[in-house]
Amino acid sequence: MRKTTILAFAALASALPASASQPVRTLSREIPVQGANAIHLDFPVGDLRVEASDQPQIGIEVKLECDHGSSRCAEAAGRIEIRTSGSSTLRVDLAGWPKIGLHGLHVNATVRVPRSTPLAAELGVGDLTISGFEADLQAHVGVGDVRVNMPEARVASVRLDAGVGDATLRTSRGEQEGSGFIGHKVAWKEGPGKAAVKVDCGVGDAEVVLR
Repeated sequence: MRKTTILAFAALASALPASASQPVRTLSREIPVQGANAIHLDFPVGDLRVEASDQPQIGIEVKLECDHGSSRCAEAAGRIEIRTSGSSTLRVDLAGWPKIGLHGLHVNATVRVPRSTPLAAELGVGDLTISGFEADLQAHVGVGDVRVNMPEARVASVRLDAGVGDATLRTSRGEQEGSGFIGHKVAWKEGPGKAAVKVDCGVGDAEVVLR
């Protein structure tokens, strides 16, 4: 099943435009976290940056970009909205994303989340970066790279899994490269904190930096 998923994402990635630099629409929201015990971000294609914040809400800005100014892409972008659901786990995703044919549509998103609320972040195809977070974290990218930067004092353990690519953990004690014949894995349980970090990438590189 995982191999099939990876191949499907790889085929999708090959169809993405080489550049998607023309913004056609910007979406932004402030989403109260209220009594949620966890946050789940789920985005389809593009670049996703997650930044830790001391504010009690999620701040999100999504730039929808089109390759070569395609009118079909602009129409598709016009149907997309930020959607939230759930209570104990607050889920944030994009409603109206095209199910067939991307028409050169690309997401460039920045999300600010409370640094101490457990987080799961998923990205289908693209690059995911997470910085400054201090609680339990799960991060998954289907095809692309994932980079996580967290304070070492807050982390208890790190598990990295790169299906096709490199897995690297950097701490104050040095660097640890993933091992494995095809996929590369890192398992580390020497941290002084409480947060459990799990990062996996189907096709691409996974890196966690603790300082």
